[in-house]
Amino acid sequence: ARAATTPGALRGCPPVAAARCRRLGGAVPAVPSAPRPFNQVPGEWRAGWLNLYRFWQEGGPSQLHLIMARKFRQFGPIYREKLGVYESVNIISPGDAATLFQAEGALPERFSVPPWVAYRDFRNKPYGVLLKTGEAWRSDRLMLNKEVLAPEVVPGFVPLLSQVGEDFVRRARAQAQQSGRDCWTADFSHELFRFALESVCHVLYGERLGLLQDFVQPEAQRFIEAVTRMFHTTAPMLYLPPALLRRLNTRTWRDHVQAWDAIFCQADKCIQNVYRDLRLRRKSTQEYMGILCNLILRDKLPLDDIRASVTEMMAGGVDT
Repeated sequence: ARAATTPGALRGCPPVAAARCRRLGGAVPAVPSAPRPFNQVPGEWRAGWLNLYRFWQEGGPSQLHLIMARKFRQFGPIYREKLGVYESVNIISPGDAATLFQAEGALPERFSVPPWVAYRDFRNKPYGVLLKTGEAWRSDRLMLNKEVLAPEVVPGFVPLLSQVGEDFVRRARAQAQQSGRDCWTADFSHELFRFALESVCHVLYGERLGLLQDFVQPEAQRFIEAVTRMFHTTAPMLYLPPALLRRLNTRTWRDHVQAWDAIFCQADKCIQNVYRDLRLRRKSTQEYMGILCNLILRDKLPLDDIRASVTEMMAGGVDT
């Protein structure tokens, strides 16, 4: 990392960012006058298993934001960390993030979620755009850019997202009125999860799952539970080797596999629905029917690759 030139500033951070970091509390580490080698990046990276134990003692993933804030206060805007088998370098300065992205080149390396990769290898399923690397990633990404990121396709998303947003607002108002205190008293994070899942699936699959209704159909409820279980079992396998948990046939591994099986089953049903609607001409091909339908109509990617990428975009969209 390049040393900051302003006296008292954090390494890699402008003075304003340094002041903002100081407001988090704690002293700012001294800044060296020259770049440091990788093995001198500050942090806790020598005792991975001990670090993992402490991480879980502090609350684990549910407290990750607070744990990282404390470590940025302790080590500065760049710190290195090892938790179990997972090693990372964390940065907080937007300028450092920009420098990193500018240096990536045409084939950037992204974090490959180990349990997701392990499931696909176990079930012999192809990787989607989230897990592919190198030229295979670039080829799929360029194709998906035309369906997901191009300015001319974004207006097609608006009616789908608007429908879900309006339903969510109506549901929130109704819940507030029923509370008798004119405020939301239920678990709001749970409702936001449903809103995110319904929104993402409407754009991807072109159909509503009915997750914002008072009564959720059993099939849709199973899908909610599968996505929830998939994320819940992902967390521990970021730090413990999935291959080890698979060999030991742990409950975490079994639940993870069952969750992904259910998620891919839902994707298969959506694909079948798209083919059925097109065959029966229930919808016009001029009507925007979602990313999945557009990819099938374009016929530029193998169906297995479409299924893989759409499923991973669903997971990434809900997580975001």
